[in-house]
Amino acid sequence: MNKFLLSLTIFTLLLLSFDGATTEAETKTEVIPQNQVPSLMERAFLRSLGGTILDIMSNHGDNQLFEFERIEKISSGNGKYDVTLRVIGFEGAHGPPYKLIRMTIRIPGDGNAEYSVLSYSHRHISDKELEKLIKFATYD
Repeated sequence: MNKFLLSLTIFTLLLLSFDGATTEAETKTEVIPQNQVPSLMERAFLRSLGGTILDIMSNHGDNQLFEFERIEKISSGNGKYDVTLRVIGFEGAHGPPYKLIRMTIRIPGDGNAEYSVLSYSHRHISDKELEKLIKFATYD
């Protein structure tokens, strides 16, 4: 019995000596204000994502073009960035029906992928809702 108690005591001391050896990744999130015109940096980043956005839309059945793109938030952790953005899809000559498309992508993606899609949603919107969404999304 004494060996058991001694082993238990040693095990407990060893366990306590590691004192939180696990590490947790710190995640930082920046929410981009939607009630102001996008910054130059946001516009440049969105322009670089243009082909990626079209690929994602096509892979989700939205074979159309888009405009009025905005970044809603960016989170970072473990050397990866989760970017939540929205675009307005349109058909024809920038005409209705309009779709609000939201997606979250991880850059870089899993494995050797350039990106991974974490979420994707779309829905038709009215002209009135379109006006609200693009109020601050227009820029030169």
